[in-house]
Amino acid sequence: SAEAVNITGELTQGLAAIRDVEIAYDGSAIVFSMRYPFDPNVDEEDLPTWNIWKYTFASDTLERVIKSDLTAEIGHDIMPKYLPDGRIIFASTRQTRSQAVLLDEGKPQFSALDEDRNVPALVLHVMNADGTDIRQVSFNQSHDLDPSVMDDGKIVFSRWEHNGANNQVSLYRMNPDGSETELLYGRWSHNTGTNDSEIHFMQPRGTEDGRVMVVARPFTNTEGG
Repeated sequence: SAEAVNITGELTQGLAAIRDVEIAYDGSAIVFSMRYPFDPNVDEEDLPTWNIWKYTFASDTLERVIKSDLTAEIGHDIMPKYLPDGRIIFASTRQTRSQAVLLDEGKPQFSALDEDRNVPALVLHVMNADGTDIRQVSFNQSHDLDPSVMDDGKIVFSRWEHNGANNQVSLYRMNPDGSETELLYGRWSHNTGTNDSEIHFMQPRGTEDGRVMVVARPFTNTEGG
């Protein structure tokens, strides 16, 4: 029975796409991904990138987390989650760390496309609550998606593994700084759907009893939908 409040309408006037809403641990704010301004009649390459925005309840303020227009537009930033220390972990196509490593090794730069060379690959990044100190913490030729904090402080996420005949989305875990990345579940467990159908593991969430809840679904694409 609570009144519905449109927290983005005054800014966007309806010209925005929004996804991945997530609340802070103390309930003081929400973060989400927004593409603004968004026009469905404009070609993809001419639209602004997805950015992470924050709404604070007490002050009724809406702000983009990354303040610099130049930095914000380097890549698509989606799927934000708060870490217990107040930082934000998210999936992004920016991959500046991967590019820097190749440059240091004297190797050609790369386009950061997935292994089908269809779309830029999303991998995990961490930044401060004010959008500073952005760091790439996962490395994958395809997508790393939907990071979530488990009860032991580790990050669980969905990793699209696509090399050769291998093409699946399994659950991985790592520390928030990207160390100790390892397979958590799924390598030999994809034919476990209804009537032994093939399923993949998306949008993992740690539960209070230490288990992991997932969306298990056929592989139609790597976005939840």
